[in-house]
Amino acid sequence: MSVEYQEASETLLHGEFGVYPSKGIRYALSLTRTGLHIQRLVPKPDDDQRTVLPILDMVGCHTLRSHGSNDVFAYFSIYSYPLKKKKVAMGSTRTRQRLVRTFRVDKTSDYEQNQAIAEKWAISIKCLIQQIPISSETDVVPDHQPRPRRLLLLVNPFGGRGNALQQCQTHILPIITEADISYNLIQTERQNHARELMQSINLEEWDGIVVISGDGLLFEVINGLMERPDWEDAIKMPIGILPCGSGNALAGAVNYNAGFDQAMGSELLLNCILLLCRGTVMPMDLVSVTTCSGARSFSFLSIAWGFISDVDIESEKYRHMGSARFTVGTMVRVASLRTYRGRLSYLPALDAHRPICRSITLSPNGCLVPLQRTQLHRTISDIGLCEERNVIYKRSSATFDTELPSFETSPSPGSPTALHTSRFTFDMVSDDQSPEDHVLSNDIESPAHNLVNGPKDDLLPPLGQPVPKSWVTVEDDFVLVLGIYQTHLGADMFTAPFSRFDDGLIHLLFVKAGISRTALVRLFLAMEKGSHVGMECPYLVHVPVQAFRLEPLTRKGILTVDGEQVEYGPIQAQIHNRFGNLITGSGRIRMSST
Repeated sequence: MSVEYQEASETLLHGEFGVYPSKGIRYALSLTRTGLHIQRLVPKPDDDQRTVLPILDMVGCHTLRSHGSNDVFAYFSIYSYPLKKKKVAMGSTRTRQRLVRTFRVDKTSDYEQNQAIAEKWAISIKCLIQQIPISSETDVVPDHQPRPRRLLLLVNPFGGRGNALQQCQTHILPIITEADISYNLIQTERQNHARELMQSINLEEWDGIVVISGDGLLFEVINGLMERPDWEDAIKMPIGILPCGSGNALAGAVNYNAGFDQAMGSELLLNCILLLCRGTVMPMDLVSVTTCSGARSFSFLSIAWGFISDVDIESEKYRHMGSARFTVGTMVRVASLRTYRGRLSYLPALDAHRPICRSITLSPNGCLVPLQRTQLHRTISDIGLCEERNVIYKRSSATFDTELPSFETSPSPGSPTALHTSRFTFDMVSDDQSPEDHVLSNDIESPAHNLVNGPKDDLLPPLGQPVPKSWVTVEDDFVLVLGIYQTHLGADMFTAPFSRFDDGLIHLLFVKAGISRTALVRLFLAMEKGSHVGMECPYLVHVPVQAFRLEPLTRKGILTVDGEQVEYGPIQAQIHNRFGNLITGSGRIRMSST
């Protein structure tokens, strides 16, 4: 038996409890590092089968107390989102559904003693969710309570199908509340609003910045952080994404990294919320991009020219269709296939199969300091209300099949641990403002936001000067050129299965002219599952590189960086290994929580 298996199966806590409502049912609970094992004792079951709630499906655990003043029992509720079968038109699929299990601690006739036991279980479960080491030898006390994380949430209300605010109310805010995450949510009002906010906010107030939108808003956040005087520290702020846009490429990569099946829509969103609640981050490569005017920005996803960038920008007219806009845009562009003449130069990676970098530990907030909160407008927030947790948050969504009992909360020392309803206030866009006034469009970047900060591009000569002799240059007619550094180009576009968040590589893919329309369609269909890598397509080339330069020789065309259109002309880029940090929920670095 391996050491890993022994550690995973070690029983950390064991006890016998009632349930709420009682009905005379009792259970034996055993907590291990991987799950909560539940065995019914009374009435005795016909078989000895146990129910297991995996830790990976849990988001939080709260202690509660009954309204009855004479009730000496304490309670703890576990909130999880397991995958369950759901019938659909063509058969069945699996989707996450909310499950709450509430257990009654009735070991003694003294409430304080029962409450201490409930807190021990709640703290232990929360430690396991956030990957804080505990063992059967650990004396779990209130000091082990993970500090509630503080997240700044940015939502683009017109991203994708324009339902991001609805998703916040239905899924995001209720779930992160169950995970004891304090938050301030800001609605972006215009293009570059998030970028401007990043330049002025006090980063010490936050444990992470999370974008509730597509990939475009994250591009603003990253470059806003890089425009700060303290950019070297600012860019290390953990950033995350909850997919409410059209492409959702980075969310697809986070989902894949966690080992989940490829997902779209609300299923992908629920997976990403679950991962956010785990509180782990990983280092992420960023790529510095310089355009022909000398403007410099930092990219987390891709640089595209030709077919892909054409579809991305020209499908804007179908934005109301959500992710389906790309399917329609692809069909239109295949019907009228273009080729582009260009010169592509690149520095091949010396070792394309380098091992994953060593892990590091982020501890930007080793101790909890008093907050000096700045004024933030158009926000929803529970900060300042976290101590007022005497009302149970209830949802009426048909997806969730468990209602909570009506309890008063019993906060654990040092941290609120019970559900609540925050008193939300929200300043909505007035009726005379159209979505076009606020949507984060793909307009060419304003010169006012050119970046001068950042590490030196030591591999890149200035644009206009020849590339070093060690580089490879290809001049040809191309259907597309793509430099990508994530596994996914969209939630359903598994473009670079070989990519990792911190592999220090730009994966350069290009398709040369001569490919038939039928072969191109096959290529993109195979890309949905990542099987295009094994296709024998002589027109498709993949080269891992550290830097590249693209010089379009065709007069007209579209260049995009992270799906955002930039000025057309020569462009070059260099990888900067582990330059940022990404909230993944599954990885090697844990967000500070102590």
